[in-house]
Amino acid sequence: MRSFCSLKNNFYQEKQFTINNTAMQITILGSTGFLGKVLVEKALERGYEIKTLVRDPEKLGHLKQRVQYLKGNMFNSPDVEAAVEGSEIVISTIAPNKRIPEQPDKYHEAMKGLVSTLEQKNVQKFIHVGGAAHLGGMNEKWDFKRRFLRFILLLLSKKILITKELEWKEIKQSSLNWILVRPSGIVTKPSKGRVLASETYLAGLSININDLADFILQQIHSDSWDKKAPLISNE
Repeated sequence: MRSFCSLKNNFYQEKQFTINNTAMQITILGSTGFLGKVLVEKALERGYEIKTLVRDPEKLGHLKQRVQYLKGNMFNSPDVEAAVEGSEIVISTIAPNKRIPEQPDKYHEAMKGLVSTLEQKNVQKFIHVGGAAHLGGMNEKWDFKRRFLRFILLLLSKKILITKELEWKEIKQSSLNWILVRPSGIVTKPSKGRVLASETYLAGLSININDLADFILQQIHSDSWDKKAPLISNE
């Protein structure tokens, strides 16, 4: 089958396969990042149609031929609206760059705009990735592991921590059906065991990236963690 590149409503599709028109369409924001790429790969394996918003399409690599992408960014409302149009689920892994973290207020405003857009579009579920170092659960326990993670983040990337807590407040007060996934340190080394999830207690200091991506995608068809903020780690 020959490949082609088409532009429809500003979305590019570079395809070398037949589209399954019955597949659920989901939007993944942050698809060129560390976790985002793994999520896209696994979502495609599960048969989902993927839409995404990227500043530089070349960073999608081989995935560029398998998704619908719009060149733009999350700070531009029309781009965000186009990226989530028609999607039943929206997953966001967007976070400030650790090397050059942008001002927290900028990401806070972007989250306000995203939440407003998702409410208007009646998206079924919004799954956002935060971190184990910030608030989110009910009756949380701040043991040594979590205090250690928070200390490191405050020391090295205080603006990222502030950003994530501002985003969380915006999500929590929305009318969306949301899940805030709060992983411990994301690693590529082989999984040590089961994935453990709790709103109150962080079981370990790391989570395998594939295990985390699987957990996130499992939430698409599960209501176990709806309107909750699970802390995620391996044993």
